[in-house]
Amino acid sequence: MKEGDFPPLYHAADRASKVAQMNFFWALGLNLTLLVVAAIMSVANIPSSAFALMQMVPLTGTLGLTIYLAVKRPERIWYGARALAESVKTIAWRYMMRAEPFNRDDDTDRDHFRQTLTEIFQSNKSISAHAVTMTSGPQITQKMRDVRRLSLDDRIQLYETERAQNQHDWYNSKAGQNQRAATRWFASLIALNIGALAFAAGKVASPTTNYWPTDILVAAAASVMAWIQTKRFQELAASYTLTAHEIGLLRIALPTPPTEDKFSVYVGDAENAFSREHTQWQARRDTD
Repeated sequence: MKEGDFPPLYHAADRASKVAQMNFFWALGLNLTLLVVAAIMSVANIPSSAFALMQMVPLTGTLGLTIYLAVKRPERIWYGARALAESVKTIAWRYMMRAEPFNRDDDTDRDHFRQTLTEIFQSNKSISAHAVTMTSGPQITQKMRDVRRLSLDDRIQLYETERAQNQHDWYNSKAGQNQRAATRWFASLIALNIGALAFAAGKVASPTTNYWPTDILVAAAASVMAWIQTKRFQELAASYTLTAHEIGLLRIALPTPPTEDKFSVYVGDAENAFSREHTQWQARRDTD
C-alpha cells in the first residue's frame, strides 16, 4: 500500500498536520534561540545607541513569536490533524480487510464507510478547516476496492506486512529515536548547567573580572529545558516502547486456522492498539 492509495481526506489531514508541526517547532526553536541571542547582547552591553537598537531586534522577535504561538496554537492543529488522519487511515484498513464494522455486503459497507467518514469529518470541523489541500477523487480509492476483493489469505498476508509489521517497525524506531534524543539533550542540559556553575564560581574567586558569561549559559539551559519539556523525548520513548510491545504480542494472536470472523476481530484489536497511542497522545496534549 502506498500513501496515495488512502482516501483524499487522509492526505489533506496528513499534510495539514505536517505543516502545523513544522510551524510550531520552527516558531518555538527560533523563539528560544532569540532569547539566548538577547542574553548574549545583554552581557556584551556595548554603550551605543546603535547596539541598543540592535538589542531590540531579538526581543521584538521573541514577542512576536510568543504571540503567534499563543494565538494561532499550531500545535493543536498539528495533533488534531494527525488524529484526524489516523482515524481515516484506520477505518480504511478496516474497510479493506472486511473487518468489523465493515464485514457485511459491499453495498452496505460502502454506505457505512461514507457515513463513518462523514461523522469523523463533522466531529473535526475545526481541524478539517485547515486541511485545505485535499486532492480530488473518490474517498474509496481503486486500490482499496481491489484489496477488499482479495481472498482471505491474501488479505491476511497484506495486512501483516503492510500494516502490522509497518506499525511495529515504526513504533520501535520512534522509541529508539526519542530515547537517543533524550540522552543527547539531557547531556547538553547538564553541560550548560555545569558551565554556568563554573563561571559563577569563577566570579566568586575573581569578583573584579568584568566578563563572566553565566547569564548566557543560564538562558541557554532554560531554552534547552523548555525544548525538552515540549518534545517530551523520555515520555514518548516509554510510550512508543509499550505500544511496540503490545503490537508484538498482538501479532501472535491471529487464530489458526483463520476465518473471516476471527480475522475481523484480529484486525479490530490491532487497529484499536494502533490508534490508542494517537488518542492518548492527543489527550495529553489537550491538557497542556
